Amino acid sequence: MSPFLTTTDPQGGMRFRAFAIPLIIGLICTSIVASMALAGLVGAGLGMAVGAVAATGLVVFASRARPNLRIEVAEHTDSAHRVLVVATAEATAGSAQRIAELAGSPKDLRVVVPVPSHRLDRWMSAEDARREAEGLLARSAGALVAAGLPVSGSVGDHDPAQALEDELRNFPADEVILLVANGKDPLAKIETRLSLPLRRVSS
Repeated sequence: MSPFLTTTDPQGGMRFRAFAIPLIIGLICTSIVASMALAGLVGAGLGMAVGAVAATGLVVFASRARPNLRIEVAEHTDSAHRVLVVATAEATAGSAQRIAELAGSPKDLRVVVPVPSHRLDRWMSAEDARREAEGLLARSAGALVAAGLPVSGSVGDHDPAQALEDELRNFPADEVILLVANGKDPLAKIETRLSLPLRRVSS
């Protein structure tokens, strides 16, 4: 949601500014009136089409607006240290050693691998994508175990940010490590919502 329309409270919650709701309602009403006016000038069909486009735009805008709330993290039941690794790239011996240095001596290092989204490969099935993620998870877990870490793992949503959010609901992590390749940072958009330390390692 645009900062022009919203503010963030001290708890990380999103609040609309005083003028935001009247402005949004005004835009909806304007689109309806405009479509009715066009119906009289250019015909009902085109007027309805313009109104439909305007309404669709508002629906898309609303659906893409997500509350800027803090990401929920499962509560600890003990004082043990746990680390969550979001792996969008395969762990090598070098990157696994770097993760081990950052993680210290955790009780559990959970690796979550997002299922790859092959937008250009329309013939790849969901089963194939999941098998690819499972293979990456197995190889990365092997490298991390070889680096001396106690590893568990899972396959998550194709969106790394959503995979992180889903995993944290059940895994009481104390910190997050993002394993990436090619300098991409899929967690940058949610870093302000994350109450845990976030560090990055290149594969």
